[in-house]
Amino acid sequence: MAKNIFAEARKLVKPEDGTIAYVITIDGVTKLHNWEGPALINKEKKIKEYYLHGFECTIDDWKEMRKERAGLPWYKNPSLKGTARL
Repeated sequence: MAKNIFAEARKLVKPEDGTIAYVITIDGVTKLHNWEGPALINKEKKIKEYYLHGFECTIDDWKEMRKERAGLPWYKNPSLKGTARL
């Protein structure tokens, strides 16, 4: 049977207290993850928690990791056009 190598991102809402969780599922393992903002938001208690690939981060660490994301992939970079990657 073929393995699903693609990640599935979802937004989950807990109706009792309005908690919003952003999760990513890879190979059947679900982890809290969000590049766009906090991955866990509790509106009732006004708590925001930041997670990347299941690891909790402070807001400063999250911002630093977000800045360090790679920009264009090699095949879209104009300086690498015409080069072969094997």
